Amino acid sequence: MVEQIIQFFQNIDATKIATAITLWFVLFCSFSYAKKANMVWLAIFETLVIFAVFGLSFLNPVHFDVLVYIVLLAIVLCNVSLLTPEIRHDLFKLTRKQSNIPQVMGDVLTEDLNEMVEAITKTCQDLSKNDVGALIVIADSLPDSILDSGTRINADVSAELLEALFYPKAPLHDGAVIISGNKIIAAGCYLPLTQTLALPKELGTRHRAALGICETDPALTAIVVSEETGIISAMHDGKIKRYLDVETLEMVLHFAVGLAEPDEEQIIWGE
Repeated sequence: MVEQIIQFFQNIDATKIATAITLWFVLFCSFSYAKKANMVWLAIFETLVIFAVFGLSFLNPVHFDVLVYIVLLAIVLCNVSLLTPEIRHDLFKLTRKQSNIPQVMGDVLTEDLNEMVEAITKTCQDLSKNDVGALIVIADSLPDSILDSGTRINADVSAELLEALFYPKAPLHDGAVIISGNKIIAAGCYLPLTQTLALPKELGTRHRAALGICETDPALTAIVVSEETGIISAMHDGKIKRYLDVETLEMVLHFAVGLAEPDEEQIIWGE
């Protein structure tokens, strides 16, 4: 019995096992990224190709190993070319250097957070009425590269200051304002743009920047006021909520700063 077991392991082709594991790993990654990009057809097609290759193995064709490596290389190149935005965002999350934004969200008094929500809501309403664009990101942490792309502020949130920052002739109005706790950490910051093709054409650069930063971290919430239409939108965890009225905007902001109940996330953002 022992001799049979030893002989079994001696007959195992380690190269073929490693190749098979690599193929199935690539297939698993393909499914994961294809689902994010709504391109499940790509993963299904690659699955059929791999099953065809394994079916061909029973015929023992000449240079079968070469064929496997060619198929593997083709799948990898296809995934990299078609799923670049999703791969880029995951690499960004893995390699980014977090900033030293103080984790103050839980230390700020509820009263101060409520005042901040009121200030942001008032600002968005005023900017919306006057068709002034704005991009506000509420975050506990962000990469230093993003904060350093703008100007450090470190001031208390107020409607007057926010409106001054987004005033069309102000030097920082084009970038994003970063808020943590009840402080404006930085303004005029540049964010990574989403590369998704699923966005409506009427959504401009601010919306793409807001969705791009939210795709990198599911804890972030971004608020956008459209310069063209005055429509207020919110982004969180890759989801978009548009045409926000005062009540809905306050709900989104309460969730963003930790004042909402955990079970309210589904009510606000859905599945």
